[in-house]
Amino acid sequence: MERHIVDVPRVLCRGTLCNWRIDWRGQSASPATNGAEQVVYNRFPRFVGQPEMVLPPEMIGEWRALIGRLRGRSGALRMRMLDRAVQPGIGAAAWQSMWRAYRAGLYVEPRPVIRCVTAASAGDGSIEVDETGAPDPVRVGSFLSYQDWPFLVVGRSGVGASVVLTVEMLRVDVPADADIDLVARGLFAVQADDSGWPEYGLDQVARPQLDLVEWITR
Repeated sequence: MERHIVDVPRVLCRGTLCNWRIDWRGQSASPATNGAEQVVYNRFPRFVGQPEMVLPPEMIGEWRALIGRLRGRSGALRMRMLDRAVQPGIGAAAWQSMWRAYRAGLYVEPRPVIRCVTAASAGDGSIEVDETGAPDPVRVGSFLSYQDWPFLVVGRSGVGASVVLTVEMLRVDVPADADIDLVARGLFAVQADDSGWPEYGLDQVARPQLDLVEWITR
């Protein structure tokens, strides 16, 4: 199925819940004759998440327009997989400055990257990177991405210009000198047509919820 992509800028990703994870898509099979449980993995794993947003009044209209462009399940969202526990965040003052620039049509999204030192192939369990230009060393447990394909860092060794990251879910070839996003990006479809629509009460603060599954048949 061909989908149109709606980009969700970082300035609108005001999440209150981070629960991105890998869905390994295991299926229980019939018990073995000795009573042991059997699990079958015969579908491609993918990333999933159910982020919750908190939007002040001035952001509700922009978010509603964004979800309207999605057209329910016919489109896909390019999401930033923000994770403040393991990645540098953006302070309140900087966020307000970004929002003013966004409303004025002058927004330039911060996009920190690291460089891939040697080419890596889809399915590899490690990748060598140069993190000298990064604001902080890559932490174990981080989500990174290349060309909107996220992957998970599960280990690391080395420092500076030669860091070997042990990874899970590297599903695309990464050439030498390619830029890898430190704030992972992925393409996700919603599970229901009304997912993400903003509702609000007297406080005029919307708390839309998204139920997302990665679009892996692109």
